[in-house]
Amino acid sequence: MLKKINAVIGLSVFLCFILTGCNDAAEVDDYVYPVVMGLDKGVHNKLKLTIEYPTYKSGGGGGQMGGGGEKKGGGEEGGGYSLQGANIHTIETPTILEGLDIFSMAISRKISLIHIKLLVISEELAREGIGSYLVPLTRYRDTRSTMFVLVTRGEAADFIKENKANIGESVTKSIELMEEQSKKTSYFPDINFHEFYRDVVSPYSAPYAAYVGVNDFKKLITKHEEGEGKLVTEYDYLPGDMPREGVAKREYVGTAVFDGDRMVGYLSPTETRYMLMLNGKFKRGVFTLEDKRSPGEGIAFSIVPQRRPSIKARIEDGTPIYDIKLEMEANIESIQSRINYEKLDMIDELNSQIKSHLEDGMKKTIEKVQKEIKSDVFGLGNKLAGEFSTIQEWEDYNWLSHFPEAKINVDIQVTTRGTGLIIESPPIFSSEGRK
Repeated sequence: MLKKINAVIGLSVFLCFILTGCNDAAEVDDYVYPVVMGLDKGVHNKLKLTIEYPTYKSGGGGGQMGGGGEKKGGGEEGGGYSLQGANIHTIETPTILEGLDIFSMAISRKISLIHIKLLVISEELAREGIGSYLVPLTRYRDTRSTMFVLVTRGEAADFIKENKANIGESVTKSIELMEEQSKKTSYFPDINFHEFYRDVVSPYSAPYAAYVGVNDFKKLITKHEEGEGKLVTEYDYLPGDMPREGVAKREYVGTAVFDGDRMVGYLSPTETRYMLMLNGKFKRGVFTLEDKRSPGEGIAFSIVPQRRPSIKARIEDGTPIYDIKLEMEANIESIQSRINYEKLDMIDELNSQIKSHLEDGMKKTIEKVQKEIKSDVFGLGNKLAGEFSTIQEWEDYNWLSHFPEAKINVDIQVTTRGTGLIIESPPIFSSEGRK
Protein backbone atom coordinates (compact mmCIF):
# COMPACT_ATOMS: atom_id res chain seq x y z
CA MET A 1 0.00 0.00 0.00
CA LEU A 2 2.80 2.37 0.98
CA LYS A 3 4.51 1.72 -2.37
CA LYS A 4 1.33 2.68 -4.24
CA ILE A 5 1.02 5.91 -2.25
CA ASN A 6 4.64 6.82 -2.99
CA ALA A 7 4.13 6.06 -6.67
CA VAL A 8 1.09 8.37 -6.83
CA ILE A 9 2.97 11.16 -5.05
CA GLY A 10 5.97 10.77 -7.38
CA LEU A 11 3.75 10.87 -10.47
CA SER A 12 1.98 13.98 -9.19
CA VAL A 13 5.27 15.78 -8.63
CA PHE A 14 6.45 14.77 -12.12
CA LEU A 15 3.24 16.06 -13.72
CA CYS A 16 3.59 19.35 -11.87
CA PHE A 17 7.01 19.86 -13.42
CA ILE A 18 5.69 19.11 -16.90
CA LEU A 19 2.72 21.42 -16.59
CA THR A 20 4.68 24.33 -15.17
CA GLY A 21 7.12 23.97 -18.07
CA CYS A 22 4.44 25.23 -20.43
CA ASN A 23 3.39 28.06 -18.21
CA ASP A 24 5.13 30.76 -20.29
CA ALA A 25 4.33 29.25 -23.69
CA ALA A 26 3.00 31.55 -26.38
CA GLU A 27 0.86 30.86 -29.40
CA VAL A 28 2.35 31.46 -32.85
CA ASP A 29 -0.59 33.68 -33.74
CA ASP A 30 0.28 35.98 -30.83
CA TYR A 31 3.44 37.12 -32.64
CA VAL A 32 4.43 39.08 -35.73
CA TYR A 33 7.54 37.82 -37.54
CA PRO A 34 9.38 40.54 -39.51
CA VAL A 35 11.57 39.40 -42.39
CA VAL A 36 13.29 42.79 -42.87
CA MET A 37 14.55 45.37 -40.39
CA GLY A 38 15.98 48.78 -41.29
CA LEU A 39 18.03 51.28 -39.28
CA ASP A 40 18.10 55.01 -40.10
CA LYS A 41 19.27 58.06 -38.22
CA GLY A 42 16.41 59.85 -36.50
CA VAL A 43 16.18 63.33 -35.02
CA HIS A 44 17.54 64.35 -31.60
CA ASN A 45 20.03 61.45 -31.73
CA LYS A 46 17.21 58.94 -31.93
CA LEU A 47 16.98 55.90 -34.17
CA LYS A 48 14.44 55.44 -36.93
CA LEU A 49 13.44 51.77 -37.00
CA THR A 50 11.62 50.08 -39.89
CA ILE A 51 10.21 46.54 -40.04
CA GLU A 52 8.52 44.61 -42.83
CA TYR A 53 6.45 41.48 -42.32
CA PRO A 54 4.26 39.39 -44.65
CA THR A 55 0.48 39.44 -44.32
CA TYR A 56 -2.01 36.70 -45.10
CA LYS A 57 -5.67 36.16 -45.70
CA SER A 58 -7.45 33.21 -44.18
CA GLY A 59 -8.97 30.54 -46.34
CA GLY A 60 -10.49 28.38 -43.65
CA GLY A 61 -7.67 26.53 -41.97
CA GLY A 62 -5.20 23.82 -42.81
CA GLY A 63 -2.39 25.97 -44.13
CA GLN A 64 1.26 25.03 -44.01
CA MET A 65 4.08 27.03 -42.49
CA GLY A 66 6.61 28.17 -45.09
CA GLY A 67 10.09 29.59 -44.81
CA GLY A 68 10.58 32.53 -42.53
CA GLY A 69 7.33 31.91 -40.72
CA GLU A 70 5.23 32.35 -43.84
CA LYS A 71 2.15 30.18 -44.28
CA LYS A 72 1.27 28.93 -47.68
CA GLY A 73 -2.02 27.31 -48.43
CA GLY A 74 -5.02 26.88 -50.39
CA GLY A 75 -6.90 30.15 -50.08
CA GLU A 76 -10.69 29.96 -50.31
CA GLU A 77 -10.96 26.46 -51.71
CA GLY A 78 -8.05 24.62 -50.18
CA GLY A 79 -8.15 26.15 -46.70
CA GLY A 80 -5.25 27.59 -44.70
CA TYR A 81 -3.63 30.94 -45.41
CA SER A 82 -2.48 32.56 -48.61
CA LEU A 83 0.09 35.32 -48.95
CA GLN A 84 -1.59 38.69 -49.36
CA GLY A 85 1.31 41.15 -49.28
CA ALA A 86 3.54 42.85 -46.77
CA ASN A 87 3.22 45.58 -44.17
CA ILE A 88 5.94 48.15 -43.50
CA HIS A 89 6.09 50.16 -40.27
CA THR A 90 8.54 52.94 -39.31
CA ILE A 91 8.99 54.57 -35.92
CA GLU A 92 11.48 56.77 -34.05
CA THR A 93 12.86 55.17 -30.91
CA PRO A 94 15.78 55.55 -28.47
CA THR A 95 16.81 51.89 -28.95
CA ILE A 96 16.00 48.97 -31.23
CA LEU A 97 14.48 46.77 -28.51
CA GLU A 98 12.27 49.52 -27.12
CA GLY A 99 11.14 50.24 -30.67
CA LEU A 100 9.99 46.65 -31.04
CA ASP A 101 7.89 47.03 -27.91
CA ILE A 102 6.39 50.27 -29.24
CA PHE A 103 5.48 48.51 -32.50
CA SER A 104 3.58 45.94 -30.44
CA MET A 105 1.22 48.65 -29.22
CA ALA A 106 0.27 49.50 -32.81
CA ILE A 107 0.18 45.97 -34.20
CA SER A 108 -1.39 44.39 -31.07
CA ARG A 109 1.08 41.50 -31.25
CA LYS A 110 4.54 40.83 -29.90
CA ILE A 111 7.44 41.29 -32.33
CA SER A 112 9.78 38.31 -32.79
CA LEU A 113 13.03 38.42 -34.80
CA ILE A 114 13.50 34.66 -35.09
CA HIS A 115 12.58 34.66 -38.80
CA ILE A 116 14.28 37.86 -39.91
CA LYS A 117 16.18 37.61 -43.19
CA LEU A 118 17.54 41.09 -43.87
CA LEU A 119 19.16 43.88 -41.85
CA VAL A 120 19.37 47.17 -43.80
CA ILE A 121 21.54 50.00 -42.45
CA SER A 122 21.57 53.49 -43.96
CA GLU A 123 24.95 54.80 -45.11
CA GLU A 124 24.52 57.94 -42.98
CA LEU A 125 24.20 55.82 -39.85
CA ALA A 126 26.97 53.44 -40.93
CA ARG A 127 29.48 56.28 -41.42
CA GLU A 128 28.80 57.60 -37.91
CA GLY A 129 29.28 54.18 -36.30
CA ILE A 130 26.82 51.39 -35.57
CA GLY A 131 28.47 49.54 -32.68
CA SER A 132 25.90 50.81 -30.17
CA TYR A 133 23.13 49.25 -32.29
CA LEU A 134 24.86 45.95 -32.99
CA VAL A 135 25.69 45.02 -29.39
CA PRO A 136 22.04 44.91 -28.18
CA LEU A 137 21.18 42.69 -31.15
CA THR A 138 23.94 40.25 -30.23
CA ARG A 139 22.54 40.04 -26.68
CA TYR A 140 18.89 39.68 -27.75
CA ARG A 141 17.91 36.02 -27.74
CA ASP A 142 15.59 36.27 -30.75
CA THR A 143 18.19 37.81 -33.08
CA ARG A 144 18.86 35.60 -36.08
CA SER A 145 22.62 35.45 -36.70
CA THR A 146 22.11 34.38 -40.33
CA MET A 147 20.30 37.55 -41.44
CA PHE A 148 21.82 39.19 -44.52
CA VAL A 149 23.51 42.57 -43.77
CA LEU A 150 23.18 45.47 -46.24
CA VAL A 151 24.27 49.11 -46.28
CA THR A 152 22.11 51.36 -48.45
CA ARG A 153 22.71 54.72 -50.06
CA GLY A 154 19.92 56.93 -48.82
CA GLU A 155 17.30 55.86 -46.29
CA ALA A 156 16.92 52.25 -45.22
CA ALA A 157 13.14 52.80 -45.07
CA ASP A 158 13.11 53.89 -48.74
CA PHE A 159 15.13 50.86 -49.82
CA ILE A 160 12.83 48.47 -47.96
CA LYS A 161 9.81 49.95 -49.77
CA GLU A 162 11.48 49.25 -53.13
CA ASN A 163 12.93 45.85 -52.22
CA LYS A 164 9.87 44.14 -53.66
CA ALA A 165 9.28 40.75 -55.14
CA ASN A 166 8.78 41.20 -58.89
CA ILE A 167 7.91 37.76 -60.22
CA GLY A 168 5.17 36.77 -57.80
CA GLU A 169 7.24 35.14 -55.08
CA SER A 170 7.00 36.09 -51.42
CA VAL A 171 9.20 38.70 -49.77
CA THR A 172 11.15 35.96 -48.03
CA LYS A 173 11.71 34.00 -51.24
CA SER A 174 12.77 37.15 -53.06
CA ILE A 175 15.45 37.84 -50.42
CA GLU A 176 16.72 34.25 -50.59
CA LEU A 177 16.97 34.40 -54.38
CA MET A 178 18.86 37.70 -54.23
CA GLU A 179 21.37 36.17 -51.81
CA GLU A 180 21.91 33.41 -54.37
CA GLN A 181 22.87 36.03 -56.96
CA SER A 182 25.89 36.88 -54.83
CA LYS A 183 27.22 33.36 -55.40
CA LYS A 184 26.30 33.35 -59.10
CA THR A 185 27.72 36.78 -60.05
CA SER A 186 30.07 37.84 -57.19
CA TYR A 187 29.07 41.48 -57.78
CA PHE A 188 28.23 41.87 -54.08
CA PRO A 189 29.18 39.89 -50.97
CA ASP A 190 26.88 37.58 -49.04
CA ILE A 191 27.60 38.54 -45.41
CA ASN A 192 25.42 37.50 -42.49
CA PHE A 193 25.10 39.21 -39.12
CA HIS A 194 27.37 36.74 -37.33
CA GLU A 195 30.20 37.23 -39.85
CA PHE A 196 29.78 40.99 -39.90
CA TYR A 197 29.87 41.43 -36.13
CA ARG A 198 32.77 38.97 -35.79
CA ASP A 199 34.88 41.21 -38.02
CA VAL A 200 33.73 44.38 -36.23
CA VAL A 201 35.41 43.15 -33.02
CA SER A 202 38.28 41.27 -34.73
CA PRO A 203 41.98 42.33 -34.66
CA TYR A 204 42.59 40.20 -37.78
CA SER A 205 40.35 41.73 -40.47
CA ALA A 206 37.92 44.53 -41.28
CA PRO A 207 34.15 44.09 -41.73
CA TYR A 208 32.24 44.66 -44.94
CA ALA A 209 28.67 44.29 -46.20
CA ALA A 210 26.68 44.35 -49.42
CA TYR A 211 26.18 47.87 -50.80
CA VAL A 212 22.69 48.61 -52.14
CA GLY A 213 20.54 51.47 -53.40
CA VAL A 214 17.46 52.58 -55.30
CA ASN A 215 17.57 53.48 -59.01
CA ASP A 216 15.34 56.25 -60.37
CA PHE A 217 15.86 54.98 -63.95
CA LYS A 218 17.17 58.35 -65.16
CA LYS A 219 20.74 57.26 -65.88
CA LEU A 220 20.18 55.24 -69.06
CA ILE A 221 22.10 56.75 -72.01
CA THR A 222 19.72 57.10 -74.93
CA LYS A 223 21.94 58.93 -77.43
CA HIS A 224 25.52 58.74 -78.54
CA GLU A 225 27.88 60.87 -76.53
CA GLU A 226 31.58 61.60 -76.44
CA GLY A 227 33.59 58.40 -76.27
CA GLU A 228 31.28 56.49 -78.60
CA GLY A 229 32.67 53.09 -79.55
CA LYS A 230 34.70 52.59 -76.38
CA LEU A 231 34.23 49.15 -74.90
CA VAL A 232 33.44 49.25 -71.17
CA THR A 233 34.72 46.09 -69.49
CA GLU A 234 34.58 47.11 -65.82
CA TYR A 235 31.62 48.28 -63.75
CA ASP A 236 32.41 51.08 -61.31
CA TYR A 237 28.81 52.16 -60.69
CA LEU A 238 27.49 53.06 -57.29
CA PRO A 239 24.20 51.44 -56.22
CA GLY A 240 21.37 53.37 -57.82
CA ASP A 241 23.54 54.75 -60.65
CA MET A 242 23.51 51.87 -63.12
CA PRO A 243 22.29 52.98 -66.58
CA ARG A 244 19.22 50.78 -66.85
CA GLU A 245 15.43 50.75 -66.90
CA GLY A 246 12.97 48.16 -65.70
CA VAL A 247 10.61 47.22 -62.89
CA ALA A 248 12.83 46.52 -59.91
CA LYS A 249 14.36 49.76 -58.60
CA ARG A 250 16.51 48.06 -55.99
CA GLU A 251 20.18 47.42 -56.78
CA TYR A 252 22.68 45.19 -54.99
CA VAL A 253 25.93 46.65 -56.33
CA GLY A 254 29.36 46.43 -54.69
CA THR A 255 30.66 46.44 -51.13
CA ALA A 256 30.46 48.82 -48.18
CA VAL A 257 33.80 48.70 -46.30
CA PHE A 258 34.19 49.41 -42.58
CA ASP A 259 36.94 50.30 -40.15
CA GLY A 260 35.64 48.86 -36.90
CA ASP A 261 31.99 49.88 -36.72
CA ARG A 262 32.26 52.85 -39.13
CA MET A 263 31.85 52.72 -42.89
CA VAL A 264 34.91 54.31 -44.53
CA GLY A 265 34.56 53.50 -48.22
CA TYR A 266 33.17 51.21 -50.88
CA LEU A 267 34.22 48.84 -53.65
CA SER A 268 32.61 48.77 -57.08
CA PRO A 269 31.05 45.55 -58.42
CA THR A 270 34.23 44.71 -60.34
CA GLU A 271 36.49 45.51 -57.37
CA THR A 272 34.24 43.37 -55.18
CA ARG A 273 35.01 40.37 -57.38
CA TYR A 274 38.74 40.80 -56.94
CA MET A 275 38.32 41.27 -53.20
CA LEU A 276 36.33 38.04 -52.96
CA MET A 277 39.01 36.23 -54.97
CA LEU A 278 41.67 37.21 -52.44
CA ASN A 279 39.68 36.27 -49.34
CA GLY A 280 38.57 32.96 -50.82
CA LYS A 281 34.84 33.73 -51.12
CA PHE A 282 34.64 34.17 -54.89
CA LYS A 283 32.37 31.56 -56.50
CA ARG A 284 32.07 32.49 -60.17
CA GLY A 285 31.57 35.40 -62.52
CA VAL A 286 31.55 36.40 -66.18
CA PHE A 287 34.20 38.91 -67.24
CA THR A 288 34.75 40.77 -70.50
CA LEU A 289 38.10 41.86 -71.92
CA GLU A 290 38.82 43.85 -75.03
CA ASP A 291 40.10 41.68 -77.86
CA LYS A 292 43.70 42.72 -78.63
CA ARG A 293 43.40 41.35 -82.17
CA SER A 294 40.14 43.24 -82.74
CA PRO A 295 39.97 46.47 -80.64
CA GLY A 296 36.47 47.59 -79.69
CA GLU A 297 35.11 44.04 -79.49
CA GLY A 298 34.92 41.86 -76.44
CA ILE A 299 35.73 38.37 -75.30
CA ALA A 300 33.40 37.11 -72.57
CA PHE A 301 34.71 34.40 -70.27
CA SER A 302 33.51 32.86 -67.03
CA ILE A 303 35.91 32.34 -64.12
CA VAL A 304 35.68 29.79 -61.32
CA PRO A 305 38.41 29.15 -58.72
CA GLN A 306 40.08 25.75 -58.86
CA ARG A 307 41.02 25.86 -55.18
CA ARG A 308 41.30 28.29 -52.29
CA PRO A 309 44.01 30.98 -52.48
CA SER A 310 47.50 29.92 -51.37
CA ILE A 311 48.74 32.67 -49.01
CA LYS A 312 52.21 32.85 -47.45
CA ALA A 313 52.97 35.66 -45.01
CA ARG A 314 56.19 36.91 -43.40
CA ILE A 315 57.78 40.04 -41.96
CA GLU A 316 61.03 41.36 -43.45
CA ASP A 317 62.70 44.47 -41.99
CA GLY A 318 59.43 45.35 -40.27
CA THR A 319 57.37 45.13 -43.49
CA PRO A 320 54.59 42.52 -43.82
CA ILE A 321 54.99 40.63 -47.11
CA TYR A 322 52.41 38.37 -48.74
CA ASP A 323 52.84 35.95 -51.62
CA ILE A 324 49.42 34.94 -52.90
CA LYS A 325 48.73 32.40 -55.62
CA LEU A 326 45.33 32.08 -57.30
CA GLU A 327 44.39 29.24 -59.64
CA MET A 328 41.46 29.98 -61.91
CA GLU A 329 39.61 28.03 -64.56
CA ALA A 330 38.35 30.04 -67.55
CA ASN A 331 35.61 29.06 -69.95
CA ILE A 332 35.15 31.13 -73.10
CA GLU A 333 31.52 32.19 -73.42
CA SER A 334 31.64 34.39 -76.53
CA ILE A 335 34.10 35.99 -78.93
CA GLN A 336 32.56 38.97 -80.72
CA SER A 337 35.35 39.26 -83.29
CA ARG A 338 34.78 35.63 -84.34
CA ILE A 339 38.54 35.10 -84.35
CA ASN A 340 39.11 31.40 -83.89
CA TYR A 341 40.90 31.43 -80.56
CA GLU A 342 39.50 27.93 -80.26
CA LYS A 343 42.47 26.69 -82.27
CA LEU A 344 44.99 25.00 -80.02
CA ASP A 345 47.86 27.22 -81.13
CA MET A 346 45.93 30.32 -79.95
CA ILE A 347 44.76 29.09 -76.55
CA ASP A 348 48.02 30.21 -74.92
CA GLU A 349 47.57 33.70 -76.36
CA LEU A 350 44.04 33.84 -74.97
CA ASN A 351 45.22 32.59 -71.57
CA SER A 352 47.80 35.36 -71.55
CA GLN A 353 45.14 38.00 -72.29
CA ILE A 354 42.88 36.70 -69.51
CA LYS A 355 45.76 36.47 -67.02
CA SER A 356 46.88 40.03 -67.79
CA HIS A 357 43.29 41.32 -67.48
CA LEU A 358 42.74 39.69 -64.07
CA GLU A 359 46.13 40.68 -62.66
CA ASP A 360 45.63 44.30 -63.73
CA GLY A 361 42.22 44.43 -62.05
CA MET A 362 43.62 42.77 -58.93
CA LYS A 363 46.50 45.25 -58.72
CA LYS A 364 44.15 48.25 -58.96
CA THR A 365 41.82 46.82 -56.31
CA ILE A 366 44.64 46.14 -53.85
CA GLU A 367 46.02 49.64 -54.35
CA LYS A 368 42.61 51.23 -53.70
CA VAL A 369 41.97 49.16 -50.60
CA GLN A 370 45.41 49.87 -49.14
CA LYS A 371 45.87 53.53 -50.05
CA GLU A 372 42.31 54.93 -50.06
CA ILE A 373 40.18 52.75 -47.78
CA LYS A 374 42.95 51.34 -45.53
CA SER A 375 40.88 48.43 -44.21
CA ASP A 376 41.84 44.76 -44.44
CA VAL A 377 38.77 43.33 -46.17
CA PHE A 378 41.04 40.59 -47.56
CA GLY A 379 41.40 39.01 -44.11
CA LEU A 380 45.19 38.86 -44.45
CA GLY A 381 45.78 39.38 -40.74
CA ASN A 382 44.77 35.78 -40.07
CA LYS A 383 47.88 34.57 -41.94
CA LEU A 384 50.33 37.02 -40.40
CA ALA A 385 49.24 36.31 -36.81
CA GLY A 386 51.21 33.02 -36.93
CA GLU A 387 54.44 35.04 -37.02
CA PHE A 388 53.85 36.18 -33.42
CA SER A 389 54.53 34.11 -30.30
CA THR A 390 51.54 35.20 -28.25
CA ILE A 391 48.11 36.73 -28.77
CA GLN A 392 49.19 39.70 -26.68
CA GLU A 393 52.15 40.38 -29.00
CA TRP A 394 49.81 40.22 -31.97
CA GLU A 395 47.30 42.61 -30.44
CA ASP A 396 50.09 45.03 -29.45
CA TYR A 397 51.33 44.95 -33.07
CA ASN A 398 47.95 46.39 -34.21
CA TRP A 399 47.81 44.76 -37.62
CA LEU A 400 45.00 46.97 -38.93
CA SER A 401 47.29 50.02 -38.65
CA HIS A 402 50.08 48.18 -40.52
CA PHE A 403 47.87 46.85 -43.32
CA PRO A 404 48.33 49.87 -45.66
CA GLU A 405 52.11 49.37 -45.70
CA ALA A 406 52.03 45.62 -46.44
CA LYS A 407 53.53 44.37 -49.71
CA ILE A 408 51.07 42.08 -51.47
CA ASN A 409 52.32 39.98 -54.39
CA VAL A 410 49.66 38.16 -56.40
CA ASP A 411 50.21 35.50 -59.08
CA ILE A 412 47.12 34.38 -61.01
CA GLN A 413 47.33 31.12 -62.95
CA VAL A 414 44.65 30.66 -65.62
CA THR A 415 43.69 27.46 -67.37
CA THR A 416 41.17 27.50 -70.22
CA ARG A 417 39.08 24.32 -70.06
CA GLY A 418 36.30 24.96 -72.54
CA THR A 419 35.35 27.18 -75.41
CA GLY A 420 31.59 26.77 -75.62
CA LEU A 421 29.38 24.37 -77.55
CA ILE A 422 31.13 24.73 -80.91
CA ILE A 423 34.79 24.26 -81.72
CA GLU A 424 35.05 26.90 -84.42
CA SER A 425 32.93 29.96 -85.19
CA PRO A 426 31.09 29.33 -88.49
CA PRO A 427 31.33 31.86 -91.35
CA ILE A 428 28.54 34.36 -92.05
CA PHE A 429 27.20 34.53 -95.62
CA SER A 430 25.54 37.63 -97.10
CA SER A 431 25.17 39.36 -100.46
CA GLU A 432 28.62 40.77 -99.88
CA GLY A 433 30.08 37.29 -99.69
CA ARG A 434 31.60 35.21 -96.94
CA LYS A 435 33.10 36.73 -93.81
